[in-house]
Amino acid sequence: MLVTVHLLPIRRETKALELRDAATVEELIRTLGLLPDGWIAVSDGEPVPIDHVLSDGDVVKLVSVVSGG
Repeated sequence: MLVTVHLLPIRRETKALELRDAATVEELIRTLGLLPDGWIAVSDGEPVPIDHVLSDGDVVKLVSVVSGG
């Protein structure tokens, strides 16, 4: 299945990825070589959990988590 990913805010990249059917958000993030706990996934304007199952044609925004002390 084909999923479009927008990486925000620092990288500002858009990628189209081919994933296996019923892949999760976590698999998507790991496919990009990223750590899942460093990103918040948003689909249709709503945050989605890491175990959310993606569908062909989904568009996901990955927003990097920034923390500090």
